[in-house]
Amino acid sequence: NSFPCWTGETLPQAFQAASPNLQSFVSTLKNQGIATSLLLEADADAGRNAAQRAQEPYLSSFDQVDTITGTNHYQLSEVETPIAKLMQAAVERLPGWMEDSRDQLIWIRSEGVPSFPLAPEFFATLYLDEVLDQGASEEADETLEELEDVSDEDLETDLEEEDWQELVSAVAELFTSPEEWSELDEQERQMARVVYAGYVTLLDQWLGRFLDRLLEYADSHSFLLIVTAARGGTALLGPVRDSGMQGLLEESTHIPLMLFRSDSGQSGSRRQFLTQPADLPVTLLSWWKTGSEAQSDQGVDLLKLLEGEFEIQEPHIYAADDETLAIRTAEYYYLESITSQDADEPELRDDSQKKELYRKPVDRWDVADVYQQSPEVVAEFASQLQELKQKNHDHNLS
Repeated sequence: NSFPCWTGETLPQAFQAASPNLQSFVSTLKNQGIATSLLLEADADAGRNAAQRAQEPYLSSFDQVDTITGTNHYQLSEVETPIAKLMQAAVERLPGWMEDSRDQLIWIRSEGVPSFPLAPEFFATLYLDEVLDQGASEEADETLEELEDVSDEDLETDLEEEDWQELVSAVAELFTSPEEWSELDEQERQMARVVYAGYVTLLDQWLGRFLDRLLEYADSHSFLLIVTAARGGTALLGPVRDSGMQGLLEESTHIPLMLFRSDSGQSGSRRQFLTQPADLPVTLLSWWKTGSEAQSDQGVDLLKLLEGEFEIQEPHIYAADDETLAIRTAEYYYLESITSQDADEPELRDDSQKKELYRKPVDRWDVADVYQQSPEVVAEFASQLQELKQKNHDHNLS
């Protein structure tokens, strides 16, 4: 897409008439004399992934770039995982960062849950017992009867050392095969969720260790901490849904965001406000007072929320992938499939176009499509998207 976390632009590339913006806010900070450092995570076996390679022009704009490698494997210690290696490196560098008197941007980038989410044994099986204990089906009963005939020695050798790893690996493999998701039963889906949750717990634990060390400096140093995610989770985590636009459903576009100012006396609070990756550059530039005048196609300065400026109007957030365009507001999430602008008969394009509408925030998982019940709302959103697409189309013809 257009990588709004680097450019600050709110419109995805699918809506943009001009060429993609390769200008990163990091370059603006460097021009102001602010030191910039990037700490990257990579898998020792796979190296940099496609997302990292696509963002290379932005990543290379930092003064200092260090790549920390780790390995994901069921039988390895957690300290060997990419997230553990990354956070250990951050903790080791933390005293030096804090002793440096310069203004600095420190970006610590984890890849989060990998596409094959196989954590070390403790985390991979952390919640699995809860699902297996729920097995009340005849098949589960038969399995238990068969296990009664197995000796304790066989049970310990086979199940704990071989079968558990085979089971967890097979479940983790499901995340790489979306074509099979519709065929899974509820218990299989639940097993996938808890294996995924085990990896999330691994991430949470190691992030927490770094945050504990960082907060030791809160009384003596002035810093802004932002914790967020680059993307949402996979559709396998949500309920079974019949949607032609799985790639942009809520769990793929809804990500967490946490902000902390060390010089603020406020305790933590939860705010209901739509944020997006484009808010990050605007907020960071504001922190150093290097931002320009607010523009309609840029993100929001989230520092104003911390300062109590609640009158900020929640934005309309636009999203896009190769097949779908979307608008998210405080009350609705609207999606429509992409149709060719060059089709000869527009009315045929409209008939073949898929549209979905979900009420927010009550419909957390996009399960109740209210497209048919809200034609006025759909018409308004469709008009907004059409206007943006038309601007892009007209520019391409010029």
